[in-house]
Amino acid sequence: MRHHPPRALLLAVASLLPTLPPPADAQQLSCENCRGGNLQCVSDPTLQKISDEDCSGCLKSGSQWTWPCSVEGLCWCWDSTKPRFKPPPSSAFDAAEARPCDVFTEDMFDVIAPNAVHPYTYAGLCDVIDEINSRYDERVFGMGSPEQQKAEWAAFVGHTTHESAQYTAAREALQCARTYDVSSGTFCKPCANENFDWADRVCQVSLVANGQFYEEYCDKIVTPPHGCVCGPTTEVDGEDLKGLINPNFAYFGRGAIQLSWNANYMKASLVLAESADVLCSQPDLVATDPKYAWGTALWFWLFNKDPELETTCHLQSLEGSFGGSLRIINGGLECPPDPNGYHAEAIVTRLRYYCIAASVIGVQRLLDFEGCEGLGEAFEKCVMTGYCPECNDWYVKQGTIIEETQPPAIEGPTPSPVVFRSWADDSWLQEIKRSSATRIRSISIITWLMIALLSL
Repeated sequence: MRHHPPRALLLAVASLLPTLPPPADAQQLSCENCRGGNLQCVSDPTLQKISDEDCSGCLKSGSQWTWPCSVEGLCWCWDSTKPRFKPPPSSAFDAAEARPCDVFTEDMFDVIAPNAVHPYTYAGLCDVIDEINSRYDERVFGMGSPEQQKAEWAAFVGHTTHESAQYTAAREALQCARTYDVSSGTFCKPCANENFDWADRVCQVSLVANGQFYEEYCDKIVTPPHGCVCGPTTEVDGEDLKGLINPNFAYFGRGAIQLSWNANYMKASLVLAESADVLCSQPDLVATDPKYAWGTALWFWLFNKDPELETTCHLQSLEGSFGGSLRIINGGLECPPDPNGYHAEAIVTRLRYYCIAASVIGVQRLLDFEGCEGLGEAFEKCVMTGYCPECNDWYVKQGTIIEETQPPAIEGPTPSPVVFRSWADDSWLQEIKRSSATRIRSISIITWLMIALLSL
């Protein structure tokens, strides 16, 4: 016989529920309020094998607790009068007033990346930002306070200038340091690290030499609609093409954030091109077309989730964490890095570029390094050993600024003045962190009480 829970316990749970803000996109993604007019509860088949018919049941009473409605993201509410774009996870911040490219100007871009090459054009960046933001209520570089806008821009620019060598590298060096352009097309010579001359950027022995197969960044288990079809690739035919591969048969790192793997190319293509086929059949567009060179980085920033924490680079930046965004981008290699490996040096470059971006854009402070193990220690070591002179003015210890000097002199337009503050002065960031901590504690209490209810 099932006993009813005590009335006092029910009232305790009820008293807590109104104090909690709704989880990000909970109503929109689960279709709870998707009723009337042109609203339809539809599926996202890129996550699991699922149909719109499966999601139609989410509108029935009590169905929110069963599959697929109970799994965040499988079903979402679509206004059928608009193109079918699934929204990114919500930050719950208000939309900012300023257009993103009025905050990060072309003058700033030119100071930070004076040698940027095609496809990394400022106009191309702004065009794809405007296109993406026109679709969604959640806008990249367009949420929260003016300081949050600047902080997100600085984090994004810091990461992407590192990933793309200050917007000069469109393709991953080991996979295609140099392109070979002949009458029949453009080709790449993939290389192992031990066979690559980093000084001259020349590959001595190709990965596909002597009939070898190329299978980098190909997860053959992932197939449509979850990822592009991929498989072993061999060198192209032709005596003058030995050791070369067709880059449109490979999903190596490209673009501002060095998008890689066949699953990511399909997901980005669905958002940017409204078709999986565009980047699945022509992945090298990410290295040649500004829309995709920038757009894939923006897709990753706005949509790609940390599988453990269910968060994105966009959300982490708005909540004050540079370390959290790095964990999503390259956490497996840099959080922490192997002290004797390449990434111990790479993280220094990343920090330097972040400090430069923060100075030029004029943020009040750097975002914190929490969320990436060892990043705070790497920052302190980098400054103290003199490897990060660009970060000296940002170095924070024991809650205060050690040395309050002006940002490093950089030729070009004068950036906005940097306001130096202690950690305690950053009220906007501290409030975000307090709200997040309160939310987590409240959810934990409710979870405990619900378990108690179910056990009765």
